[in-house]
Order: sequence, then structure tokens, then C-alpha cells
Amino acid sequence: LVKHKLQCSTTWKVKQAMSKLRTSFGDDHPEAAHKHLLDAQTLLGQQRADGAAYLSGYVVECALKSLWLHETGAPTGNAMPWDRKGHDLNHLATQVTALATVAGAKTARYFKTATSGVSSSAIAAWKPEMRYRPATMTSGDAQVWCQIADGVYQETVAQMRLDGVL
Repeated sequence: LVKHKLQCSTTWKVKQAMSKLRTSFGDDHPEAAHKHLLDAQTLLGQQRADGAAYLSGYVVECALKSLWLHETGAPTGNAMPWDRKGHDLNHLATQVTALATVAGAKTARYFKTATSGVSSSAIAAWKPEMRYRPATMTSGDAQVWCQIADGVYQETVAQMRLDGVL
């Protein structure tokens, strides 16, 4: 257990180990999804709607990338299969859909309602450039984005962890 001091309270959490999907250059998408989900939920609880929504997008991005890597394997070298479209949720969702719906796909088990609905959900509007824009996200919209992110995370990374895939 690792002790973390957060403002005026002390919490305990289990330190996550590196996942089996960690790339040769150190990117660990399942662990990043977990970290961003916890941060998004914390920011939502602190009425920080823009930050919560922003990190919710990264949860979905990292969960989709986790599925992609689980299906295709981690690449050798520095080239990732999503190339320059790695922050485009619609592109990632389309590619993961194509992979998960092939007969015998390893990822089909993790491709359920929340994950398959990313492109038609509110979070499809997410862009990493949101960090440069004025605060415009309502707490209600941020809550929806966090719920979508949590749903995708639970169907993918959390279930993959329970199954011993990660």
C-alpha cells in the first residue's frame, strides 16, 4: 500500500503495477486510463467541470488504445498503429470496432455498450485542444462525460484486469 497525502485528508490506495500492454518506450495505456479516471472523478467532485471532462476524454482514448494493443500486440520500436490520429476518439473507436467485430477477436469480450457507443455519445466531441480554451463545460455535461468514461473503463480496462489480461 502507498500512502498519499491529498490536501487535508490522508487516503490509502493500492499501487497499480505496470500492465502487460506497456510499450517498449514506456506508454502504459491501461494504467493511464485508471489514473485519468480517478483524477476526472476527483475534479468533478471539486466542481472543476472542464478538467473533469478533459481527463474523461483521455480515459476513453487510453481504454480504446488498450483494446487496440490487446488485439494487435504492442509494436516494436516507436511507431504506434494509430499514427497521428491517436487523440481522435472517432478514429480510435472506428478502428477498434473493426478489430473487435472480426470473428475470433480477443477484444470482442470487452467491446460492449459504452465502448461501442463512443462515436455517437457526447464525449465524441472531446479534443485535447480543450485545454487551451476558456472554461465552458457545465457540471451536468462533465458528469455525463465522466459517466461515459467510467462505463468504457469498466467494460475494457477493469474487466481486462479481472480477466488477467493486463
